[in-house]
Amino acid sequence: MMFELVLPIVLYYVLRVFFSPLLALILAGLPPAFMVILKGIREHKVDMTGLLMLLGFAFSLLLALVESDPKLYLLRESAMTSAMGIVLLITLVPFRFKTHVLRPFMFYVARQIAISGTIILDPATVRLHWDWFWRNWPIFRAFFRGLTFIWGAGLLSEVAVRLFLIYTLDDVDTIVYYSNIYMFSVSLTLGAVTLASSLFLRHLFNREQNRSRENERRHEIEVILARVALESRIQRGEIPP
Repeated sequence: MMFELVLPIVLYYVLRVFFSPLLALILAGLPPAFMVILKGIREHKVDMTGLLMLLGFAFSLLLALVESDPKLYLLRESAMTSAMGIVLLITLVPFRFKTHVLRPFMFYVARQIAISGTIILDPATVRLHWDWFWRNWPIFRAFFRGLTFIWGAGLLSEVAVRLFLIYTLDDVDTIVYYSNIYMFSVSLTLGAVTLASSLFLRHLFNREQNRSRENERRHEIEVILARVALESRIQRGEIPP
């Protein structure tokens, strides 16, 4: 998970100090590309998280080709966030590829975290559990759709704010200063929303589990009472044994 998601972003911003944005994007896009190919060969399937990240970098490359206007150069700084925002929003559309239906990006991220964080269950079992939740729990689906939309909109808002700053301010340093402050604020907000909503989902899950256990106990008691009543009627001769 760290290799597929965090490293490409870190590489992009580190390499951007030494290379042009275009070259930094190309080099930073290599890790997810490598993981997609490796997992495809090893597991005979496409790694959706890495593939979506790779598409994000590909879109960033298209944005990075714009170089004519000095102010447009500042927009290339938002290539990563804009590409990821668009990719996140695209995953809200349930495109079908053979037997696989595309799910929200944050679903794949959270599922990969769950797989990496468990030592008891094998990855295939974890995927089956998550697939069951997705099919049978509407709140689960709504949670990841909402979270993906919030992240996508938040990332794209950084581009909108930078556009506004570019065309209302003249000083480049001031534009960079305020855009970085905004991005930092957005990141904190998105992180807080993700944490709070995850805790709330966990609360709902525990409540559903408790309700399920209560229903099971109630059913067991009803079965026992029905059996006792039947045996009582048999002993009184009301019905044949």
